[in-house]
Amino acid sequence: MDKPDQDKSDNGYDYKRYRDLLAEATDESKRLELIDLLIKEGARDQLMRERIRRLGLTKLVDRSWNRD
Repeated sequence: MDKPDQDKSDNGYDYKRYRDLLAEATDESKRLELIDLLIKEGARDQLMRERIRRLGLTKLVDRSWNRD
């Protein structure tokens, strides 16, 4: 069974970047910074999806995300 290539960005998620940041989070303060970053970026992504829906651009966005 093939594993998905998680080094690729998938809908804006850069798995390699997050994996590297996690590896660097060697103490409590760095882990908390990583958690804050993940929360902020998740909130930003959700806000962008809401804006896209309000503008009625969901079909255009869905089409561009499904090109792979």
